[in-house]
Amino acid sequence: MSVVTSKAQGANLNFVTAIVDSELEAAVAQLLYSHGNNIIFRALTFSALQRFLIEGNLDFQVIYSDDFADETEFNNLNAEYRQIKFTKVETGFNAAQFLIDISQIARQPLVRKLQRLPNLISIMGSFGSPGISIVTNQIAARFSDATILHPEGKNFQSEISRNNKALEATEKNRDALRSHTERYFLDAGATLTLTTTLSDRRYTGKLLNWALNSSAKIIYVIKPDERGISSLTNFLIDYQNLISPPPLISILNQQRFNAKARLINTEFQRLTSGQSNFQVPFDHPATSRYPTGKQWWSTTFAKQFDQIANSLV
Repeated sequence: MSVVTSKAQGANLNFVTAIVDSELEAAVAQLLYSHGNNIIFRALTFSALQRFLIEGNLDFQVIYSDDFADETEFNNLNAEYRQIKFTKVETGFNAAQFLIDISQIARQPLVRKLQRLPNLISIMGSFGSPGISIVTNQIAARFSDATILHPEGKNFQSEISRNNKALEATEKNRDALRSHTERYFLDAGATLTLTTTLSDRRYTGKLLNWALNSSAKIIYVIKPDERGISSLTNFLIDYQNLISPPPLISILNQQRFNAKARLINTEFQRLTSGQSNFQVPFDHPATSRYPTGKQWWSTTFAKQFDQIANSLV
C-alpha cells in the first residue's frame, strides 16, 4: 500500500532525517524512496534540526536515531511541535513495521491502495541472468492479444510471435494502458535489490517502480548457478520489505542436470518453497521458436512455458 498525506490525495510524504550512522540513514532513505516518499532535509546536528523546525512549514515527519541527541531533547521538541510525528529508528529495524509506524500520522491519513493493472505482467531478473527477453517473448507468444513492453531506447531484437506486437514503454504512454484490455508483458530488465533500484530517480528506477506498483504479477528470472541463487536470496529478502507487493513467480532458466546443477536446482526449490516457481531446461534451439503446431507441444521446454502461461490466467 502507498501512503499519501491528508493534505492532497496522491502527494508523497515528506521526511526529515536526524540519524548519526551513515549506513542506517542510507537504509532508511532507500526504504522511504522506494515507497515514493521524499527526504527534504538531513539534519547533521541537533541545533540544525531545531533551526529547520523553526523555519519549516511543518508538513513533514522526523526520523531520528537515539544517539543523535538526548531523549529529553526530543521529548521537548515533541511537546513543542505536536503536529509533527517523531519516529525513532535503530540498526536492524523491522522495515515492514517501520513503514506501518510512519503511516500512522497524527492527522487522519488517506491510505490509497495501489491500482494494479490486471492485464500487466512484469518480467525482471538478476544481473547476468539469461533470457529475460526470451522468457518475456515465450510467455507472450501463448496469448493472442499480447503486447510486449520494453524500455525506452532498448534495441529489442528478440523474435516476436506473429500473434503479438512490441511497444516502447515511455512515461507518456504507461498511464494510457489503464484504458486498454489486451495483455501486456513488460521486459523490466535486471535488478538485484528493489529498494536500491527504486531509490534511483533515473528512468530504470522509475520503470521498476511502475512495474511493482502496477503489475498484477511479477516474474523473476535467475541464472542456474551460485550467483543466480545469491541474487535470488537478496531479491526475496528485499521483496518481503515491500508493503502489499504483487504475487511473485520465480524462474530458474537454462536448467541443467549435472551434479553441481542438481544442488543449484535443490537450493532454488528451497528458496521458493511455498510460492510459484518453475525450472526451464536449457534448450537453445527452442528459444527462438514459438508454439505453432502440435509437434512443438511435446518438448519439456514448451510444456514449462505452457504451465507458466496457465499460472497467469
